[in-house]
Amino acid sequence: MSVRRSLAASVALLIMGAPALAQAPPVAATPPAEAAAASAKVTDQDFTPSVYTYEVGGRRDPFRSLLVRNPSDRDRVRPPGLAGVMVDELELQGTIKVKQGWVAMMRGPDNKSHLIRKGTTLFDGEVVEVSATEVTFRQNVNDPTNPKPFREVVKALTLQKKS
Repeated sequence: MSVRRSLAASVALLIMGAPALAQAPPVAATPPAEAAAASAKVTDQDFTPSVYTYEVGGRRDPFRSLLVRNPSDRDRVRPPGLAGVMVDELELQGTIKVKQGWVAMMRGPDNKSHLIRKGTTLFDGEVVEVSATEVTFRQNVNDPTNPKPFREVVKALTLQKKS
């Protein structure tokens, strides 16, 4: 019974003391001028985002859609001469050794011969290397799924038997 009496006494004290605890002193409202001064302590630098730069590094543009294809190189207007010839349309006929290095003799789609050196620009690429038996091209690739925007194309001399 003593436990019940002490429990009842504790509850009575809580009930009588509850109104005193519930009444807190009124908080003074801060005027707008003081509130503005308090918020001025937070600098603008806290809210400005850091500048992000995207390093390409041979990767595709992440904002270019994979579903939309650009118009094909074959549909564009080509300039005259070697600048209008595509890498796939050239055929290696032979190589010539000169003082400056190797020069390749290539046959174009119009059945005309062209002499090309390292650094020669074509419609969809450029010549990277010319050696005694092969020519290496860097062909631009218009494929957004490809991580590199180019591919290496090697055209080698083929030996033909005389009959």
